[in-house]
Amino acid sequence: MASFPDAVEAILLAGGKFEDLPPGEEIPEGKGLVKVGGLPMAARALRALVESPAVKRVIMVSPVSVEELTEPYWDGVDAVVPAGERLIDSFKVGMEAVEDVTSPAMVVAGDLPLLTSEAVTDFVDRCRARTDVEVWYGCMRKEVSEAGFPGVPHTYGKLAEGVFCGAGLFLSSPQALENLYKAMTDLTYARKNPGKLAALLGWRTVLSYICGKLTIPEAEQAMGRMFGGTRCAAIVTPYPEAAFNVDDSVALLRAREYLEVL
Repeated sequence: MASFPDAVEAILLAGGKFEDLPPGEEIPEGKGLVKVGGLPMAARALRALVESPAVKRVIMVSPVSVEELTEPYWDGVDAVVPAGERLIDSFKVGMEAVEDVTSPAMVVAGDLPLLTSEAVTDFVDRCRARTDVEVWYGCMRKEVSEAGFPGVPHTYGKLAEGVFCGAGLFLSSPQALENLYKAMTDLTYARKNPGKLAALLGWRTVLSYICGKLTIPEAEQAMGRMFGGTRCAAIVTPYPEAAFNVDDSVALLRAREYLEVL
């Protein structure tokens, strides 16, 4: 891989379905278009990207056309590509729209309404410190999330170093796209089949995880094998807003409450 750039291109995923809205609210065309504090969630995440010196260009994967994105809160979007039916399809078209194929690009979930530029910049800086890999995925310690947003639900996993959840920030070299797309497709179809999932990750990895002995380096190696030999790194972020994904009405109402307080 070429040297890590001072600033990266960012892919903002604003598609996907969100039907668990409070009664009386109209379902928008994409998850990132659900409003929190008067703005679409993706527009709030966009603000964090635009204000970060670590981001040089923003590609928005959108369920609506560029002609419809006329509101001033979309200023800062440099390119718009249509969202796919599935998350992995949106990921793929977003990565394919990257201009600099010699440098890594960041993928950002559009349902991070509390995301800040500080969290974005810190994540890219931490990725830059691991130039020996091709894929960087964000994660967070449970105590960090609880300290920032007590009681917000996450899917947690216990590793030897502690309890972690995923974050909504991800970085990848464009050259790794083919392996990533295949692995993500396989993972999508295997997620409800323990046998297939174990085959993808490796039985030793699964057993170590069940026993609570799986380490972060071992998890990185397992992800690398699943991604077709792509070298991976887990990037532990200290910013709780990087993992405040709005996946249901409970999280949505909590996000709206927090923005009222801020």
